[in-house]
Amino acid sequence: MPDNTVHTLVPSTNRGRYALDDPNGPDLTSGDAVAILLGGTWTLGSVEHASHLYASESTGQTERGYSFRAADSSVCGLCTGMRVRIP
Repeated sequence: MPDNTVHTLVPSTNRGRYALDDPNGPDLTSGDAVAILLGGTWTLGSVEHASHLYASESTGQTERGYSFRAADSSVCGLCTGMRVRIP
């Protein structure tokens, strides 16, 4: 059943993951369908995990992490404070 509740991404107690609303709340993981509020528009897509996703400023090495892939195949990194719904 769809959940039209608007959630906020927060750092999870599970290292490297994002949770909904509370660090002990449900985690997002690869394959989860979500809608993310981007530029005032709800965009449907899914959560993905990738290696070499971004470069660390402190080490200069590429790091792995979670991102959002929209239905049109565009990609956006996830970050705390993002507003999400579970479709």
